Amino acid sequence: MITKKQDINKYCCLYVSDFHLEMILLPFIKNKMQNSEILIFTQKDLSTSIKILLEKINLNNESKNNILNIKNWNNKYIDEINNLNNKEYTIIINGDEKYRNSINEKMNNLAINVINIIDCYDINNTCIKEYEINNKYKCILNTGNI
Repeated sequence: MITKKQDINKYCCLYVSDFHLEMILLPFIKNKMQNSEILIFTQKDLSTSIKILLEKINLNNESKNNILNIKNWNNKYIDEINNLNNKEYTIIINGDEKYRNSINEKMNNLAINVINIIDCYDINNTCIKEYEINNKYKCILNTGNI
């Protein structure tokens, strides 16, 4: 049961590959890291692809290490959702519809300060309608609107 009003900004991220997803998310993550804790909930292990991507982009080593140190690029810490405290969070959710809905429901039932929730959709495996995006999300993340 929520005992505190949550102020949630919902974003949508549409991607075609793991690298594409990470390229869209990296500027957003880098920008939000100073203000909130980043949590990633993903069905698929993204640890290898994020390492490869970070080796190829122009970021300082400190920023790269901070991004790599975000828990759950590899989907091992899903149980930590129950151990969240009253910090401000940016939550990235990547998976099929059932997985996204499950994580979103758990977030709604926690009394935490969630600032941003980013629902990620693989457009190769998802049928999402424009009206759903317009009604549910503040905006669609892409590499140009961070």
